Amino acid sequence: MSEDTIGRVDRYFRKVGVAALELQGPLSVGDRIRIVGATTDLEIVVESMQIDLEPVEEAGTGDDVGIKVPERVRPNDRVIRLAAESGGIDLRIVLGIAVALVAAYLLLG
Repeated sequence: MSEDTIGRVDRYFRKVGVAALELQGPLSVGDRIRIVGATTDLEIVVESMQIDLEPVEEAGTGDDVGIKVPERVRPNDRVIRLAAESGGIDLRIVLGIAVALVAAYLLLG
């Protein structure tokens, strides 16, 4: 999996669990990122992103964005975009197939 540094953490808002990021590269909703620092190491999928409290799907170099994070991050932690692994299976597809199979089983007995 290749890595591409795209920014750094500027601030962390504890009460709402949001990280303010200063971007040095593009970031989109759905991107898998890793936030790394002296005591931080977490990997997440960007589920939502805001600029000035307005939802956005994409942001670029020079933008300051807020994203929800599951745990504390610290100022100057690096933000790294992780490249998708080729040939991987999207969990949403697997879940969709499982739901369809269960529905078919219940309908057809």
